[in-house]
Amino acid sequence: MDKLKSIYASAYSAAITIAVVTAVTVGAELSPAFKAWLTGFTGHHWVTKSWLSLIVFILSYGIFRITNKSATDIETRKALFVLETTAIAGFFVILGFYVYEFLKH
Repeated sequence: MDKLKSIYASAYSAAITIAVVTAVTVGAELSPAFKAWLTGFTGHHWVTKSWLSLIVFILSYGIFRITNKSATDIETRKALFVLETTAIAGFFVILGFYVYEFLKH
């Protein structure tokens, strides 16, 4: 069941990464100082967010792989559901934020 363990770890890692990138995206748009801080690392805030997403995914994947001895079919399905829900929520948070910003001005 090593395949299920990888799927489980990947799904939760991707969900965490989506949540972090969504929060950083909105935060960077609300705070010019935060966006400038992100830009200071790589020269552009998008590039920094890309590196951040890669780092968050790899670290969380490693943590889930090491700490979880095995994953059942039910646990894996739950992880995939969490991933789907997080992806949809992240999409609507970013879409809603930019629509609000557009209509506000």
